[in-house]
Amino acid sequence: MTGGQETTGRRGRGPFRAGPGTAPLLMLLVFLAAFAAAPGVHAAPGVHAAPGVHAAPRDHTGAAPAGSSRAAYLADRLRENPVHVSDQVPRSVPRSAAPRFAEQAARTGVRTYVLLLPSSAVGAGGEALLAAVHDRLGRDGLYVLLDETGIRVHAMNFGVDSPAENASRATLYELPGDAGPLRAFTHFVDVLRAGDREAARRAEAAAEKYQDSDPPDLYISLTDRENQSSLAGLLLVGVPLLILLLGLLLRRLAGAQWARLRYTASLAAAAAVVVAAAIPQIFDETRSSGDPPPTAADMEARTGRVVEGLRDEPVYTDPESPSGLDPGQRRALNESIGKLDVPVRIAVVPMGSDDESGGDSDLFAGALHRALREDAVYVVARPDGSFISVVNYGARLDDEQLYDYTEEIRYGRDGDLERTSPDLYGQLKALTARIEDVPSGPPGKPYLDPLPAEDPVEEDALPPVYSGVLWGTAVSAALGGAVVTGAAAALLTGVRRRRARLEGRNGLRPTGGGRAALVPEVPDAPARPGAGWLRRSARRELDRLNAEFTRRADGSPAPSRARAWKCLDAATLLLDQEGDGRVDAEADEPTLATAIVLLRAGHTALTGESAAGGARADAARLCSLNPLHGAAAGSGKFKREGMDRARSQPVCSSCRRALTAPDSRETAPHARLLRLRGDRSGPYVPYDRLPGPLAASGPAGITTDHLVDNVLEHLGVH
Repeated sequence: MTGGQETTGRRGRGPFRAGPGTAPLLMLLVFLAAFAAAPGVHAAPGVHAAPGVHAAPRDHTGAAPAGSSRAAYLADRLRENPVHVSDQVPRSVPRSAAPRFAEQAARTGVRTYVLLLPSSAVGAGGEALLAAVHDRLGRDGLYVLLDETGIRVHAMNFGVDSPAENASRATLYELPGDAGPLRAFTHFVDVLRAGDREAARRAEAAAEKYQDSDPPDLYISLTDRENQSSLAGLLLVGVPLLILLLGLLLRRLAGAQWARLRYTASLAAAAAVVVAAAIPQIFDETRSSGDPPPTAADMEARTGRVVEGLRDEPVYTDPESPSGLDPGQRRALNESIGKLDVPVRIAVVPMGSDDESGGDSDLFAGALHRALREDAVYVVARPDGSFISVVNYGARLDDEQLYDYTEEIRYGRDGDLERTSPDLYGQLKALTARIEDVPSGPPGKPYLDPLPAEDPVEEDALPPVYSGVLWGTAVSAALGGAVVTGAAAALLTGVRRRRARLEGRNGLRPTGGGRAALVPEVPDAPARPGAGWLRRSARRELDRLNAEFTRRADGSPAPSRARAWKCLDAATLLLDQEGDGRVDAEADEPTLATAIVLLRAGHTALTGESAAGGARADAARLCSLNPLHGAAAGSGKFKREGMDRARSQPVCSSCRRALTAPDSRETAPHARLLRLRGDRSGPYVPYDRLPGPLAASGPAGITTDHLVDNVLEHLGVH
């Protein structure tokens, strides 16, 4: 028990011995107790109060201290209702929440009085204030004092027995700082009901456990929600990308090539759906605190109280706070204001982030002006004198000089926004004197229009997890995943390429087609091949070169075999990207055509037999009109579609004969030019106008070796 509690516990319980003069003395004590219990009246010095009632201290002047009027005011509030919730912190503890505090107070098992005041009004003297209020109220019971933070529960017993101190200590250590006053009071009552021994045990255990740290918070902040959104964006993109990357890794390690990965893509899409559905269930917080939402009446209560006070006199001091003005100083200020030519209204009230204005003194001054409907100079001062706000609403003064004169009063001589000065009266007295010196002017207005305060309900609401930084994180994750996937693919492709080269040196052949039977040679190729012809020819040429390569494993020169292997390997990479040993069903026409050119060039390198009668030249240029014809046998000068003039271009022997035939110089190039479709529904266009390795040949033609290099570069194989 605290010292105050111990004193109370002894009162009315010690022995009292009767003796001569006892009756007159008892009558005197009763009279003095009744006198002390009356509002504004205290027991005389040197005389003890009646049991359960503390005598209010007096200073050396013999006048009642300033705090006594505050205690009397709060005692009157508790006399009306045993639970008093201040109207000055509606954003965290609205007055409409008082019944919820009363429900908890009814569970204590003893008569309980609850005060909830702004932290600036509680300060470090919570127990002293409770003792003073008890003295004024004159009723025994458990007295509890909280502020809007809910961090500390001040509790004292007066004439009752409860483990108040241990329950208060246990609550202090067991709850985090964001619990709030209602939850703190509920926790306090729970511990109180557990009994003195359990309360003491919990207080000691909690103090030892959290002596160097605080319990984890109950609610998350806006920063925490942003972190959750970032993580959500990372998971939404990262999990599917990871599945795709792992699928690619496994397929590549198994010897497969690049593919659309239908099954892996389906699994990644399903994972994305699961993650998207799970994230809101995991990050399900909706508010950053457990504060009860205020009503409109809660938000207007203090303004109405201050306005009613200002209707009576121009200076209003908050009755719940330690006053920086004694009655004589307030009277002197009222007299000074009454002598001014313009009306001045002064409100001495605490300002904090949990009040109706969000701690904005200028905003509160505007609310007073609207409610009072009186043009005047409005002054809002904190009771400790740390900050004074001056706003002119319609008073006929020179605003420029008014605000220049009042800057020092408003912000301090050194321009500090927050300053501690106990001389509130001196500042306000100087302010009224300066207002008197300001010349007249047009109706004034605020120096700056304050921004509206944040909505009291929305300020505690958390944004959805699918908002804000999530999208930026998702984009960053997608870009990062693309880089990682590309790097991994390049690495795996390089490994596989090196392995293929080693296999080639050891006489191993790639697994390309299914049939190994020889097929008849194709002497020519159409200028506008369809997808079916290209697909059948690609299968046939792949089977033919595989079979020929196997048959000539030991009988061909090493350079020829190496060149044939390069062509076969590049064509296999193009045609079998699914890695299932078959030509891919979704291979487009440019891919099929490029593979056919490579396979025919590989066959020529291995056998020396050109499909269109071209000369045997392992690294010769391909026919520029139709690379499907194979190696060029010479060159011809002609103008091709898209060219501004005739140029010398490599052509196969078949195309050369056609170009030199009578009456064919103008029509042969156009008729023999290979045309392909980018997709099955698109138009036929010259082959070198479609993207892909074959497009690099163009009018100047291209060698087989260069085409192989283009294919490997196109596939990302290095």
